[in-house]
Amino acid sequence: MTEEKEKKVQEMYMEFKMLDQYIKQLQSQLEMITHQLIELNATNNSLNEFDKLSAGKELFVPLSSGIFAKASIKDTSELLVNVGANVAVKKDVASTKKLIQKQMEEIKKIQKQMINDLEKMTNHAAQLERQLQGMVSEG
Repeated sequence: MTEEKEKKVQEMYMEFKMLDQYIKQLQSQLEMITHQLIELNATNNSLNEFDKLSAGKELFVPLSSGIFAKASIKDTSELLVNVGANVAVKKDVASTKKLIQKQMEEIKKIQKQMINDLEKMTNHAAQLERQLQGMVSEG
């Protein structure tokens, strides 16, 4: 193999390795985003159930993972919603559901873009791998 061809193979291999790292990072981020979407969907379902409750109804509320306490609902008209930076605001159930739906739509857009990026990177990596195999087999 000529020195120039060897240098080209090394450059392509480095590009392939960088793409591989980027693909792994994208996959990890996609996993996190998918998990967020699942959590938001569960929250939306909980809000739908909460909307059916009436004042005075007893239920179990989570304190931690797998730990619940019995509580009584005093008011079903207001929720306290964390809006970030340790700030919470009062919202009704309908407004909260709209907020959750908006977050879900945004995350779905991001998820779709990440899937497109991942497909492009994977295709490019496969193309590079084929080129590298061809160059190496030629000698």
